[in-house]
Amino acid sequence: MYTPGNILYFTPFHFPNGKSKDKYFLVLAHDGDDLITVSLPTSKDHIPNFLNKKHGCINDDQNKVNCYYFEGGKIISECRTFAFPLDTYVYGEQAHTLSASLLKETYKNTDTDYKILGRLSDSEFKSLKQCLMLSGSLKRGIRKRLEE
Repeated sequence: MYTPGNILYFTPFHFPNGKSKDKYFLVLAHDGDDLITVSLPTSKDHIPNFLNKKHGCINDDQNKVNCYYFEGGKIISECRTFAFPLDTYVYGEQAHTLSASLLKETYKNTDTDYKILGRLSDSEFKSLKQCLMLSGSLKRGIRKRLEE
């Protein structure tokens, strides 16, 4: 379930602030113990209009922007079946770690609590990790996990 590159969909995902909503979930790294590094992609576009927006990495150090942009409808999975339905963004500063055991305890039932939608293609996953590594606001521990 928490294999790096996996694309999951939680129905719903429970946030630490008590809110819940259906949410995509990308596994970026799993350290072999309990911690997994994840990103919760969003359809919220925070890219300044003056930056060129095309599928892939958008990084602008001067304006402190780091984002991996998934163009809506573009196939990104290794099995060639999954694409985000909307333009979707992964922001470097929003990557974080979670406890795999706590997630397994909270989300027990496949197809009820969550769905495994596929795995990012190798090239897409490599590009995503390389992009996030460019972020000046990526936490040091997360950077180390992405390098492994």
